[in-house]
Amino acid sequence: MNLFFVHISFQLNEKINKVIEMSDKIKWGILAAGNIARKFAGDLEHAKKGEFYAIGSRSLEKAEQFCTDFNGTKAYGSYDELLADPDVDAIYISLPNHMHLEWTTRCAEAGKAILCEKPLTSNAAEAVKLFEACKANNAFMLEAFMYRCHPQTAKLKELLRNSVIGDVRMIQAHFSYNMGLDLDNIRLRNDAAGGAIMDVGCYCVSMTRLVAGAALGLDHPAEPIEFHGVAHIGDESRVDEYATAVLKFDGNILANLTTGSQVSVDGALRIWGTDGHIIVPNPWFPGNECIIEVHRNNEDVEEVKITIDLPLYAIEADIVADEMHGLEASPMTWNDSLGNMKTLDAWRQSVGLVFDLEK
Repeated sequence: MNLFFVHISFQLNEKINKVIEMSDKIKWGILAAGNIARKFAGDLEHAKKGEFYAIGSRSLEKAEQFCTDFNGTKAYGSYDELLADPDVDAIYISLPNHMHLEWTTRCAEAGKAILCEKPLTSNAAEAVKLFEACKANNAFMLEAFMYRCHPQTAKLKELLRNSVIGDVRMIQAHFSYNMGLDLDNIRLRNDAAGGAIMDVGCYCVSMTRLVAGAALGLDHPAEPIEFHGVAHIGDESRVDEYATAVLKFDGNILANLTTGSQVSVDGALRIWGTDGHIIVPNPWFPGNECIIEVHRNNEDVEEVKITIDLPLYAIEADIVADEMHGLEASPMTWNDSLGNMKTLDAWRQSVGLVFDLEK
């Protein structure tokens, strides 16, 4: 089956029946205690509308240490125990890619709101199943692309919609790092739906779709109409260790994407138009103070400055809280997440990368 053309036959519904009182802070449960969970918990200490409440890990000792490190209330030695806690309002899922479908489904069935790490699932077909589970249980679910929640990204969309560099022609999005050939790491495991395309290439896909959509005046990210990808797939890892792709969107917009886990590449976002170009020096992990450079033809560079008072993951957590308080806040829809998974499928398909779970 060509996963790029998976079709959704139902109306996506991202709202939940359970609405938390505005005066209440959201009690967060964290599923798994890895590095990204620690980052989320640390930033959550600064959130205005939520608090770290409980952690579920495969090791009670590890969960107890996590609670000690981040002032949590409850530590559980299993994921199921965390989901069974009636005081937990929302779950942050930081599990490996191949476990997202199962545990998002279980969270939905347990009546929890869900913030699930990117990429949402192992492929688009799994994403459809995930949405069906959330819809059946009236569960709110947001894919955790934290950069989408930052005001820098909203400002970038505004600049593009105002055509500050004319008509967009070319987008260059790169996210690549060198972790070394650690074959025990889930990022280099085929059976865990790993690889650079899934780990950080998903950001490049998300951003180029967002930029193209804003440039075209759409109220949603654009979908590519043409796709070509190449990659180096490791003999031992059996996943892509570095890869690149070229996409074409309506409006004759082209995008170049570069990703990798075995080579470091400059991560700035560059957008080229008929009247100039935009550079975003730090598109993926914007901080409390950041800039967007606007280079108009024959004019001095304009630095658009964005200042905020919260760390990145705290902003993300507060957006989930706003949704649970009955406010419209989400920077992404389920259709957006599905579009991203379809494009990731197309990239893997283009380079011949199939996961064990798909065979």
